[in-house]
Formats: sequence, structure tokens, C-alpha cells
Amino acid sequence: MGEWSDYFEDFPEEAPQGSTSHKNVKEQREKVLQSMNAEAFALIAKARQKQIEADEAAKKPYLKSVELCPQCGENALNLYKLKNSAYLCECQDCGIYGKGEDSSLALQDTIAAISEERDWRVSSLFVE
Repeated sequence: MGEWSDYFEDFPEEAPQGSTSHKNVKEQREKVLQSMNAEAFALIAKARQKQIEADEAAKKPYLKSVELCPQCGENALNLYKLKNSAYLCECQDCGIYGKGEDSSLALQDTIAAISEERDWRVSSLFVE
């Protein structure tokens, strides 16, 4: 009589299969984890957007002008005059920012920040 492998070559449908139920459970678990991760990222993005909107609403009374950004060239550099007589520049497009005692110093600080890759959406200098 021959080897078992010879028999299974002739009748592959009768060959023992690997644990397909284990694979199915693993695939199902991965799909559930991906779905949960997608939901979590969506919640984080929604919370972040709400925080940005709240920050923008708080800054609106202090907005003095909108200028051309020295980094991206867009007309999106907001210039704020804060209560403590400081000025703050924040680009709404690329995120660069700077602060100074007057508007020209704030703009100079913003220009100097180009090489530093500052982004006000990550850490803002805005203080009322």
C-alpha cells in the first residue's frame, strides 16, 4: 500500500484542511478592529474640528486684518491684536504663526518661523 500523500493526490477533496475556522475568526476580528479604529478616528476628527471652531470663535473679536502669508503666499494670514497689546499672526492655510509687540514684529517672527515648521493648529500662542 502507498503513502497517504499519494491517496490525497488522487482525492484532494478528502485531504485534511487547515483550521479554516481559526482563519475566519481572525479575519472577522481584524474587520471588527478596523471598523472600531475607523470610528475612533472619526470621533477624534470631529472633536478636533469642534475645538478648532471654538478657538476661531474666541479669536474672532481680536482679528485686526488678513494679510498674504510669507510661506504659502495665500491671503490667509490672520493678524490678531490681543488684550495684552501683543500681536499674533496665524496662517489659516499652512498653519505658520508668529508673535510680536507690534504687527511688524509679529510678521518678522512669522517669517523666521518658516524654517521651524511651526503650526498653530498643533500649538497656538493665542492667549486673550
